[in-house]
Amino acid sequence: MGRWLRPTVVEAAYAIPRNRVILTCVMPARVKAAAATTNPFRFGRIVSGDAFTDREADLLALERELRGGQNILIEAPRRFGKTSLILEVKRHLEAGGIPVAYLDCMLVPSRARLADRLASAYLDAFKNPAQRAEDWVVQHLKAFRVRPTLTLDSEGHASLSFEAGSAGAPNLDALLEQIFQEPEVIAREGKKKRVVVILDEFQDLMELGVTLLRQLRAVIQHQQHVSYALLGSRQGLLRRAVHDRNAPLLKMARPYPLGPLPREEFATFLMARFRASGRPLPKDAVYALIDFTGAHPNDTQEAAHFLWEVALLPLSTQELVSTAIARVLDAEAAQMTVLWHDSAPAQRNLLVALVEWGGRNIYREDYRRRANLGPATTVQRAIQTLIDRELVDLEASGAYTIKERFFEEWIRRRIIGGEL
Repeated sequence: MGRWLRPTVVEAAYAIPRNRVILTCVMPARVKAAAATTNPFRFGRIVSGDAFTDREADLLALERELRGGQNILIEAPRRFGKTSLILEVKRHLEAGGIPVAYLDCMLVPSRARLADRLASAYLDAFKNPAQRAEDWVVQHLKAFRVRPTLTLDSEGHASLSFEAGSAGAPNLDALLEQIFQEPEVIAREGKKKRVVVILDEFQDLMELGVTLLRQLRAVIQHQQHVSYALLGSRQGLLRRAVHDRNAPLLKMARPYPLGPLPREEFATFLMARFRASGRPLPKDAVYALIDFTGAHPNDTQEAAHFLWEVALLPLSTQELVSTAIARVLDAEAAQMTVLWHDSAPAQRNLLVALVEWGGRNIYREDYRRRANLGPATTVQRAIQTLIDRELVDLEASGAYTIKERFFEEWIRRRIIGGEL
């Protein structure tokens, strides 16, 4: 049996009245022996250490720019590894003596909560380890117009609340301006050459009002000791926040678009983890996986997770990869179904057309007739809605593409192909 070794018989018995049915399947001994091995591929969460895929060039470039005082705008699609990368940068900077405050703006539903969360992030980052939290608050926030409340949880973690929601808009605006100014004040008083503030998914602040980002710009453009790392993924909000002609943060940071991982480096990383976990794969299987996902970091890790599960089955390279992708689609079926059901009929027709016929010349009469899309105005409304929903993107080449590779494959297999 070649590399699959001697098979082991695994039996499962199910008793029913007056009968006993024995279901017998053959499992390679190597599969059984490796069943308890831990899957080395993680997805859907922040990774670090050995699980962090090598982005050495990006890591060094971002660390150098922030250390030197340059504001950075990191743009990439969702689940592209932005947060994992910037937290690695944060660890490097802190190891070099530069304090770094981090805030995930997705967790900020209001301007009042922004004041609480940002001040708490400053407390976490800028307080001396030997200093009591209450002493830091008295030292740095005593002049604030609204007195903060300090809370310690069961693990001793400190957080601040200004109860600013009842203070009225003018007081809240003044409070936020003071908080925006605080990193520069802390750097000067502490005689620090540099502090860094990371605002992850910062474009979500646009939903709190464009005046908020204008207020932020008015403050940070005068700060000499603070570097900002702004991370974003939602293209519509990003355009309004930093790219449009009248965007509040236009030209306030160096654009740093984060591309896919280098194919060779990513393949080396994946093959090493397959090998170290006792399930080595041929190089062509790993390359086929990367080519399918376009080297998207999270998508590739997710597909590799399921490829690892089937790696010891007696299948060809093509069958292994196809089976792994099928398992991904099964796992993501609920989300894919929601995306599909939330799409109007014209949007569904257009999504199918993009998969079957590609995304070029979608307004031409022959394309619309072939794909049964209706008049050009219907196509125009459908494509704009799909772009606004972050499902479709317009590439520089002029072609429209479905952004989620697994959603595209789900449409190909389940909607067009009729697979169950």
